[in-house]
Amino acid sequence: MVFGRNTRDEPFETVHWDEITQFTVGRTMRNTFRKSKRGEGAHAVRSMRMRGGEEYMVPGVHIVPVEPSASLAKGGFRLFEDEAGRQLLCTVLPDGSDRYRVKDHAGREIGCIRRTPVTKRLTRQGLWMEQPGYPSVVAPRAWARGGPGASLGRGVGHVLDGIVDSLLSFGSDEAGGSGGLKPVVWAAVVEDAGEEADGEYGEAVLTFPRRTDGTRWYFVKRDGWLDKRLAFALAVLRESDTIGADRH
Repeated sequence: MVFGRNTRDEPFETVHWDEITQFTVGRTMRNTFRKSKRGEGAHAVRSMRMRGGEEYMVPGVHIVPVEPSASLAKGGFRLFEDEAGRQLLCTVLPDGSDRYRVKDHAGREIGCIRRTPVTKRLTRQGLWMEQPGYPSVVAPRAWARGGPGASLGRGVGHVLDGIVDSLLSFGSDEAGGSGGLKPVVWAAVVEDAGEEADGEYGEAVLTFPRRTDGTRWYFVKRDGWLDKRLAFALAVLRESDTIGADRH
């Protein structure tokens, strides 16, 4: 199917959700300085595709609130593989505690997105992940014990594959006066350090690099052990305020 005669308007081939490694959350369809050319589509987890020298944000996973009148953080949401809402990928629901339960299309639990207690938010970002059979995945704040690069380096024996250095090269939390977004790295807690330990981290599995142009991209490791549905759920919750404002 072609949307008009211009070949630039032809739809992109669908990318399976498990193949997505770089994504953003929102409605913007094109990354351009001219707001009038950006265009808006459905709320979705979007990956970048290039065409004619332009960056397009192509929907891969569609976001639908469970309760249309409530915010995504309060009422929960569903992620679908198709815009029509026929192929359910997962459901994300708060359970009344600090957890959002993430369940697949058959109702089996994939894992949880958890909120960091207020007492620990000086050293950790507000959201983190649990996946059965794997270490907890948390994001140390950059000023905690020398920054995320230093903290991750304490995970002896874990290989970061250069992902941290390359992504944090966009800037650091402490950088001042240069604008842009602060980088965040979600990494596995060293198993023998325990859930409550601070500053002992291993493999980086999800990153949010600093960008000076305001774009909010997330990077998840290709062929990594983290279930990408958890990464999508965390990003949607993290961006829920923006999505909520957009819906009204």
